[in-house]
Amino acid sequence: MTADNTADFPYRPVDEPGDAATRKRYWATAIGLQKVDGLEPSRYLLSLAEQNASGELTLRETAEYIASYHSKEDTGDPERQNSREADLVSQRIVELLASRSFLFDPEMLSIVHAALFRDLDSEVYRPGLYKREALMKQEAILNGDSVVYGDPALIDRALALLFEREEGSDYGFEFDRERINRFSSFIAHLWQVHPFEEGNTRTVAVFAELYLGHLGFDVTNNPFEHHSKYFRDALVRANYRNAKAKIKPEIDYLALFFENLLCGATHTLDSTDLIVASLFDDPTLLRNVDPSQALNR
Repeated sequence: MTADNTADFPYRPVDEPGDAATRKRYWATAIGLQKVDGLEPSRYLLSLAEQNASGELTLRETAEYIASYHSKEDTGDPERQNSREADLVSQRIVELLASRSFLFDPEMLSIVHAALFRDLDSEVYRPGLYKREALMKQEAILNGDSVVYGDPALIDRALALLFEREEGSDYGFEFDRERINRFSSFIAHLWQVHPFEEGNTRTVAVFAELYLGHLGFDVTNNPFEHHSKYFRDALVRANYRNAKAKIKPEIDYLALFFENLLCGATHTLDSTDLIVASLFDDPTLLRNVDPSQALNR
């Protein structure tokens, strides 16, 4: 009897994760990642997440309930708008993690972005579409300076080069520090390209977890659940260079995060450790924004 003999074991749709612990981890990751943008989910979403984790509701049911809940909201209320985004994006993150679908290709970033933000304003989030202009963002740990993000005209080429360099990487059966550094560097460079106008950190985080699952690794939920802001700040430090201030990109902070995620390490992850003190001591050293825009002068 061959493997394709349908009288043996028939093909069927992929099941949702069968164990409560996995479902709970997906929700913890999804909800934790909203903190990257200062978003808090509604109590209703938290209740639905608990019911899905316990097996009372399917993901399809939670999606229907949360869509209905936000269908007639007062869009003039900023707090309600924020919870709406947190709820809808959390749902989509869990769906992606549960599906485990992955393609090692630059297009996967657009697929993830389109899935996460498809329920939101298409003019603002432009789901799956690359940014149209160069962007900057002031960072608290840099006293208001910004990372230099990828040029819109070079996104395709930059991503192609990164994936070409990463393709065939052998991470073996466990991550040592050298492999952690290599993986961290790949994720940091993807983030620096910043292909989209909004939602880059959440997109890259979901891509990273899907990629790790594709490689056959399990991850814990604690780092993304409790330290998503640290994750973003570590990405900033991994991509910030300022020769005048004698600051070069530092991958170690991001490596600590992934060691906790992948190896069960217990490194303290505190964003205050990532603050670049020299930029506060001398704001004239800010490189990518005018020193007059320093947060602390």
